[in-house]
Amino acid sequence: RLQQLAFASDTETLQTVTASLGQQYYTTPACIPALLTVAKDCEQWQVRQLAAVELRKRVPKFWDEIEDAVQQQMREAILKAIIDESNDLVRHSLARVISSIAKSDIPNQKWSDLIQFLYKCCQSPTSAHREIGVYVLDSLFETIGDTLSEHLQHLFELFAVLINDPESLTVQVTTLEALGKMADYVDPDDRSAVNTFQGLVPPMVQVLQKCLAGGEEEFAQRCFEVFNGMLILEAPLLNRHFGDLIEFSISVGSNQELEDSLRVMALNFLVWTTT
Repeated sequence: RLQQLAFASDTETLQTVTASLGQQYYTTPACIPALLTVAKDCEQWQVRQLAAVELRKRVPKFWDEIEDAVQQQMREAILKAIIDESNDLVRHSLARVISSIAKSDIPNQKWSDLIQFLYKCCQSPTSAHREIGVYVLDSLFETIGDTLSEHLQHLFELFAVLINDPESLTVQVTTLEALGKMADYVDPDDRSAVNTFQGLVPPMVQVLQKCLAGGEEEFAQRCFEVFNGMLILEAPLLNRHFGDLIEFSISVGSNQELEDSLRVMALNFLVWTTT
């Protein structure tokens, strides 16, 4: 059925298969381990991705109804699956599943080794593993940000390394996005945390410069969105480098050798600084 849905080319088939899955397969907790099996074992990446997407949707409803032993088997299986997965889209979907499970597990003192596993991924000599580690951490800020905020110092140290990743621009951009989410949890009265974050702003800007120089428009847009969001935070995280950021944005906005869309992003940042 998932295969039919993944490769459906008309609306009628999509509606029919979706309705069938909803009525026949997604009504009991048994769909959770079944979907994970498809997400990690199916030969076609499109089906693996769809299974992971459907799994994430069902976790909030059924995860707590699954036996503890089965839950543990699934935790181990999904961590192995995301490491073994070669397709970026499937990996990202699996990361969202991990984040959804963690939202249920972490407040109940379960999956205690997840964060340590992600730290090890981020410190791996294999760039693909570092990409997985930081992407899952970035996703976790959306579900268990309060828990992660208890480990700010460790995350600062980790992200200070990853933002300067020597191989992967994906690692650098994802780290920048994770820092943008972490910024929400920096107490404006915590001078140490504010100063530490401010020290990471120059390498964050360097990542954006690398994206612009390489014509990586999507990455550049994601970086600008992070800086735009940080402008409205109560904590003065950009203040120390505010003048440099404005000069940088003017330089980008006036550079006629860049794509118009990239120049507009820089000018939009300038607009944000005045609002």
